[in-house]
Amino acid sequence: MKKYWQSLDELKETTEFLDSAKNEFAENVPTAVLGRKEVSSPKGEGTLQGGGQDGFSRRDFLKVMGFSVGAVTLAACERPVNKTIPYLFKPEEITPGIANWYASTYFDGHDYCSVLVKTREGRPIKIEGNKLSKISHGGTSARVQASVLSLYDSERLKGPFVKGSETSWDKTDAEITSKLAEVSGAGKKICILSSTVISPSTKNAFSLLRLKSPFVKHVTYDAVSYYAIAEAQNNVMGLKVIPSFSFDKANVIVSFGADFLVNWLSPVEHSRQYAQGRKLNNGKKTLSKHVQFETILSLTGSNADIRVPVKPSQIGTAIINLSNEIASMADVPGLKSSGKVAEKEIIDCAKWLWANKGKSLVVCGVNDEAIQTVVAGINQMLGNYGSTIDIENHSNCHQGNDLHFADLMDDMKNGKVGALILYNSNPVYTAPGFVDAMKKVGLKISLSGTMDETASLCDYVCPDHHYLESWNDAEPKKNQFSLVQPTIAPIYNTRSAQETIMKWSGLSKPDYHAFIQSTWEKLLFPADLGFTDHWNESLHNGVAEIITPSQPSPKGKEKDVQDTTSHRLGSQTVVLTNSKDVIAQSSPPSGQPEVGSEDRREGVLSLGDNILTICKNNSL
Repeated sequence: MKKYWQSLDELKETTEFLDSAKNEFAENVPTAVLGRKEVSSPKGEGTLQGGGQDGFSRRDFLKVMGFSVGAVTLAACERPVNKTIPYLFKPEEITPGIANWYASTYFDGHDYCSVLVKTREGRPIKIEGNKLSKISHGGTSARVQASVLSLYDSERLKGPFVKGSETSWDKTDAEITSKLAEVSGAGKKICILSSTVISPSTKNAFSLLRLKSPFVKHVTYDAVSYYAIAEAQNNVMGLKVIPSFSFDKANVIVSFGADFLVNWLSPVEHSRQYAQGRKLNNGKKTLSKHVQFETILSLTGSNADIRVPVKPSQIGTAIINLSNEIASMADVPGLKSSGKVAEKEIIDCAKWLWANKGKSLVVCGVNDEAIQTVVAGINQMLGNYGSTIDIENHSNCHQGNDLHFADLMDDMKNGKVGALILYNSNPVYTAPGFVDAMKKVGLKISLSGTMDETASLCDYVCPDHHYLESWNDAEPKKNQFSLVQPTIAPIYNTRSAQETIMKWSGLSKPDYHAFIQSTWEKLLFPADLGFTDHWNESLHNGVAEIITPSQPSPKGKEKDVQDTTSHRLGSQTVVLTNSKDVIAQSSPPSGQPEVGSEDRREGVLSLGDNILTICKNNSL
């Protein structure tokens, strides 16, 4: 093989060639130790020289440092080692990748829904409706669907708190038990303030604390109150309950500000019923007719056949006008109205309602007793009770009592309440003036699972389980029961509110699951039936229909005028008795009742100085 040289100096390997060959590359390989003494090149060429062949450039230094930093970073970002550990003894109900479904119940104090909870590897991930429920029939709402997210809320309390600092359950129980005994010994009231409780077992748990101290009182407060509806039913039908409304059985629906498809009473139930009435099936040839009187456009109003915009102050007038039109068709006296509102639409509604007596429905969303009493009277004249309105199988939701809550506020302000226990209620956010009343209470305890506005002002916060971690039961309607069962072990150091109350009642080791079973066995299931089989079936299905001893029928007792009970509604005096029949108006010399004038608060029926009496007759 031939050999070539680039120059004669290379061939002869002169001294000059050998020196230049050693400095062939402009930058030396970085072989110097970084820690040795370095000086700058006198020529200003940027080369850091440490002597001999070990000199290296600034660029080489940055290369070495960049490589080192990158190597360290990559080493720190190594992917973690994930190990799959197989079950030694696999639980029967868990198969990786296969979802399990559990029947449970959602109730937040306002909305009720029987649900099915989808879980994977023991974690709830989805909520669906339970088709076996005779109330929700497999339906859900946006609030129900989103409830699974609150289970994993990072703002949930991790354990009990005392005055803003974390503490232990044992210390909390000891301190609260001692302080409750002091309050009871001082003769002051111990009040449990909660939203509507539809759980028979929860009520029994509260009663244990009442047995320990005679000063314990349970007050129900709902942020969205329907107290006027229950009072109106008591005035007209003699039973203080929220009736069940059947929109699917109504050919004509007239609503005054009731958004029953979204947030009025039982929207999940009403939405399905309303959809059934708007379908042509099973031989049905006509759709239900829906007229909506309202102030602001709602989802219910947007689905109505006729929507009539009215002012809030005109709703009472419109209802009285409708009542008078129907009363004239029934050939009975009516009420004097202060004016006319939507006269043509009211007359048309009266004709449609009268043509569909027993198959119509009039509802109102105004929380005013006088207005709701007139609405109940309209439904009574139309014969809707027993068909589209079921007062026997009434709703147990929305039990909030406005008068009891007002009395509690007065007692708190006057220093009569020594201890306040709040369960599933946030009155600081919803009730004006409650903060000032709380300041007069010595012991304040919240059972909230989050640090809400009320809990932040309490001395103790004892967080409750999430409903997907809990055992409980519910009776949303008379004889209709459902169960709540845990679908995941408690994520944090929380405790069932019922077990907390039972602990303070003196039970050393409360077990709410066993307590529910005991309640069902003693109160709900007949003694001659096997409890275990019925319990397992109810737990599997999530719902159960259990016929309990019936209450007296809603047939009001006829009274003399002297025996009637008088209530004050603002500046009006209304005399009311328990009667099955429609309200009737006496005829005092000053004239007939009038509808709310503009100088009164919006939506309130003004009766002036007249007397409105519930009588045993068929007139208004």
